[in-house]
Amino acid sequence: MAIRQKTLLAIATTLVGLNAVLYIVSSTLVLRNATNAEEQYMQRSVNAALSVLNQHQKVFVDRWSDWGIWDDPYQFLQDRNPDFVENNLQDAYLANKVNLVVFADRTGHLLFAKSFTPSQRQGQEIAPELRRRLVLGDLLLTASSATPNSRTGIVMLPEGPMLIAAFASLNSAAQGPKRGTILWGRYLNSAELSQLAKSLNLALTVHRWDDPHLPSDFVQARQALLASQAIEPIVVKPLSERAIAGYTLLRDVDHQPVLLLRVENQRVIYQKGQRALKYLIGICLIVGLIFGGLTLLLLERLVLRRLTYLNHEVASIGSRGDLTSRICMSGKDELSHLTESINAMLQALEQHEQQQQQIQAALQEAKEIAELAREQSESLLLNILPQVIADQLKRDHSVPPTYFPTVTILFADIVGFTALATQMSPTELVDILGSIFSTFDRLTEQHGLEKIKTIGDAYMVVGGLPVPRSDHAEAIAQMALDMQREIAHFQLEGYGALELRIGINTGPVVAGVIGIKKFIYDLWGDTVNVASRMESQGLPGKIQVTAATYSYLKEKYTLQERGTMMVKGRGEMTTYWLTGVPANLLLEGDRLT
Repeated sequence: MAIRQKTLLAIATTLVGLNAVLYIVSSTLVLRNATNAEEQYMQRSVNAALSVLNQHQKVFVDRWSDWGIWDDPYQFLQDRNPDFVENNLQDAYLANKVNLVVFADRTGHLLFAKSFTPSQRQGQEIAPELRRRLVLGDLLLTASSATPNSRTGIVMLPEGPMLIAAFASLNSAAQGPKRGTILWGRYLNSAELSQLAKSLNLALTVHRWDDPHLPSDFVQARQALLASQAIEPIVVKPLSERAIAGYTLLRDVDHQPVLLLRVENQRVIYQKGQRALKYLIGICLIVGLIFGGLTLLLLERLVLRRLTYLNHEVASIGSRGDLTSRICMSGKDELSHLTESINAMLQALEQHEQQQQQIQAALQEAKEIAELAREQSESLLLNILPQVIADQLKRDHSVPPTYFPTVTILFADIVGFTALATQMSPTELVDILGSIFSTFDRLTEQHGLEKIKTIGDAYMVVGGLPVPRSDHAEAIAQMALDMQREIAHFQLEGYGALELRIGINTGPVVAGVIGIKKFIYDLWGDTVNVASRMESQGLPGKIQVTAATYSYLKEKYTLQERGTMMVKGRGEMTTYWLTGVPANLLLEGDRLT
């Protein structure tokens, strides 16, 4: 390519580069400001939607709050006079206003309880899922003076979210003693949401927080909301070039997330910013073309002709291969200095060739050292993280948290190990733990499970991630039985055989690698907490499983119901002992002799 063509190309490239830089700067200033403005607008829109929802709830609560300080229901909760029901709680009246009515005395006994649906205008029996929550301390208020006189909010039911307003029954002077609870409920259905959206002139969409079939944008918003530290987090995400949405969560009466709310709007501000940016780029292109032409004309007269001569002389020396030749050019500008530099370069070429050979040898040696270091680094990473996670971390430089709908988690703890540790030297303690956990590691690899971590004398393993598998519960169950068998082989002088306390639970988790140093693949979620409770509230030598895990194992393993027990953070739960595999399912090599 001729020097003039290169110059023209350089000017064109410079013009394009300047416009690219201008576009980047303009995008940073204009589009960022537009994005920030529309994000603030969407946050205000989400807050407006929340305000309307709160006002809707307040209107519902205020509508029925008078019933809590009225002599008639106060007397009814004591004498159960049927005239009160006949005069005040007729189906035709209630069906148009509420979907749930409950009158319960101070002992929690339901004196009047009916539910209504839009298709059925006569009162029906309350669904079992809701009836289980109509107990003192939950939706029913206790008679204690320390208990508030009302409880309002959202309750998630299989039929959908319901606004509830529960009031302690007092007389008309708002004095006690409390004689029970009066509870009103109304479904927060699509019709009511449509009315609220119409009042805001916005598109509102609501999904259950734990819906396993959430749209992808809701899944991303849920992860962002979980990661937020704000008290009332709001996440704003563009849906397309024309639409943007704001997301927030709605909590139930227990302050737990139950609903995801999306407020959708058009990206008017962002589109205006794009149009302004296009106008600015067009003007800059026109100005750049004018100045580019003037620059090319000046370069031809002052530079290009001399460059053509210099190019001819250098080409001539190259074709002859005569390093003793020199180029002559008068003047004291940059081109004359370049000529002097070329002459000095010709003088140093032979010495440079020798240095180049030495550099090539040093580069090859450095390449071999770097390759060895890379192999060692990959080996170390695979000892810390699963293969799939390690590959993703090397490829993407991050491992975002991943939701797994169904996995099975095992926690195991050596019974009495804290007391045993006081009787052993640190070296002996580490040796015995190393032997035990090495055995467990081999079992983990044998069953295709994933070891998560060890904490002191506790061992945590999971089935069903990072690569999902359908038999995760069976693999964990067999792992637990094998661990019980293997721990019996460890005999300590003066202590006897060691025993394990094992807990297992099945359910959804979020798994991933967090932080930028000392990577660890970890799990989060209520499923992990419940599995830990199964272990801590189990018995030595026993394997305790939840009802969720029992449903996966009952056809292939023998289990014995332990009964109902109180689990911290979850309340009453039915648990089971995993005792083994039925004899008719054992392989020939696994039968006891």
